[in-house]
Amino acid sequence: MSLCAEELIRRLDRYELDLGLTYLDDPRLQGFNIQPLYREHHVLLALNPAQSMRKSGLTWLEIAELPLCLLTQNMQNRRLIDAAFREASIRPKVVLETDSIFALYAHVRGGLYSIVPHSMLNVFQYQSDIAAIPLYPALTRNVGLIIRRQDMLSPIQDAAWRIAQTLDLQNHFDLLIAAQIDNLRG
Repeated sequence: MSLCAEELIRRLDRYELDLGLTYLDDPRLQGFNIQPLYREHHVLLALNPAQSMRKSGLTWLEIAELPLCLLTQNMQNRRLIDAAFREASIRPKVVLETDSIFALYAHVRGGLYSIVPHSMLNVFQYQSDIAAIPLYPALTRNVGLIIRRQDMLSPIQDAAWRIAQTLDLQNHFDLLIAAQIDNLRG
């Protein structure tokens, strides 16, 4: 289930969720235990990109005129992307919005472009006609698990927390982006 940060925190506070996955730079996370998992890097998804795009990265200015499909403006990921465009003093050409990462991918397959976290390449890695192109300056954020601070964890919370502590997601996701860069050059 995908939720905006406000809804995720609200449901954790009401004990409607056991744990959540979110960006860790949110000041509203006071009172939660945090387990960092990886540093996310955003990439441009493109269907069979032109040779001119097949370099090791694109600037925000270079992608501003592309027809973009992005998450809706209430999603934290979208707010980060909008802030990156504002920082570059440019306004992107957003032609479609959705609240589903899978819909973004479907629209990329239809010819639009999208900006997604490199962690999503794990879901899309078997599609060789879709390229993931790094963005410069990089848009990065720390991602991790959060759980409401409490005296005793439920068995599922405890198990998830212990498993999360053993994962090396950073290495896994970084290898995915490295493979994409090699494909662009090759």
